[in-house]
Amino acid sequence: MTPTRREFGALVLAGAGATAIPSTLLAGSGTAAAQTAAEVPQGTAAEAPWGGPLAPDKPLAKAYDDAARALAGVDDNPMIRWQYRVWCRTGYRSPSSAGTGQPVDELVDPAVDLVSPKGFLFKEYVRPMPTGGVRFLDNAWYFGTDHTGLVIVRTPDGLIMLDALTTPDDMRTQFLDQAAAAGLDPGDIRYVFLGHHHVDHVGGANLIRDEYAPTAKFVMGQPDAAVISAQRADLWERRHEYTEEEFRARLARLPGRIDIEIEAYPGHTVGMKRIRIGRRTTAVAMLAPGHTDGQMHVIVPVVHQGETHKLLVWSGNDNIEKAAQYAVSADFVQGLAGQEGADSFINTHAYQGAAYSHLRALKADPSAPNPLLMGRAGVQRHIEIFGNAHRALAQRLIDGTWQAM
Repeated sequence: MTPTRREFGALVLAGAGATAIPSTLLAGSGTAAAQTAAEVPQGTAAEAPWGGPLAPDKPLAKAYDDAARALAGVDDNPMIRWQYRVWCRTGYRSPSSAGTGQPVDELVDPAVDLVSPKGFLFKEYVRPMPTGGVRFLDNAWYFGTDHTGLVIVRTPDGLIMLDALTTPDDMRTQFLDQAAAAGLDPGDIRYVFLGHHHVDHVGGANLIRDEYAPTAKFVMGQPDAAVISAQRADLWERRHEYTEEEFRARLARLPGRIDIEIEAYPGHTVGMKRIRIGRRTTAVAMLAPGHTDGQMHVIVPVVHQGETHKLLVWSGNDNIEKAAQYAVSADFVQGLAGQEGADSFINTHAYQGAAYSHLRALKADPSAPNPLLMGRAGVQRHIEIFGNAHRALAQRLIDGTWQAM
């Protein structure tokens, strides 16, 4: 029995003699990492501080991996194949965290992919996006760098911003100073969706509200909005520990008021809310924990070559220790993406999926192949590979065949 997809919250058993993932872990309330340390014999490579494979898969993890590999082989979309290679086969980690006896390999070609065949992410090759950002659909742009960025969607009801870079300076240099070249007015921003609380996704938010779009509504997952609120309160309490300049700089990177919080359904970790941008535009915001407890993805309407599409904007990815929760969230997002007809996909970390190379190709030649426009079936496969990869990861942590970061 090879698992290809679970109903939300269900438990799947596969493979003779397989160890099943506990239902508590699938619900996100356990931690596989603690079990792994106890189950892996001392003196093995598990002592090395890195994330990735240590030993061959046991039956259940292999079944999930086989299912993901089959989905990845349906077509030649490079972003979908990347999804399988990295999440199922290597994981990714910094070269500095390789650990004794785990050799760091080199990139094949940094112009094409920043993650090496063995799964090491080389940030030193990251470059800013071309001036004016990259228009990857007729009304959608990516601004930032090969590593971290924001997405702008122009709708009949104003601009939508998804994520907000790392610092106010980044927001100014990587977006605001370049908006005019893309034909965009930051004053037209109506909604800002902050995908999760990490500073590289929220650091420029206050600058938008304070200087350009004071009436814009800010949206965030409720658990992460609570984190931001606590961080701001803690910073004020410890203000005396910083110079005035340091305090103001730190405060500037923590978003102020969050206008709309996406909450979990009662008794669940996931949830969603339809947000009316204006009379003609509605976005779907999905609370889907994994990278953080309040991680949020958004589906927005877009247009390309005269046709209407739905773009799924994904904010961040990695957290091997939360693999089981990620699998649950992936099932939830996959279902909503299918319901809404999402047929294009972008992650605001453009190195994930090696999307940055495709963005650069589209900047140089707008008629170049566009793997971000995956079609409905492609988006479904993309998410399902991610879900199966994380079901496999959760089981590998239990089996002691992988190490969490």
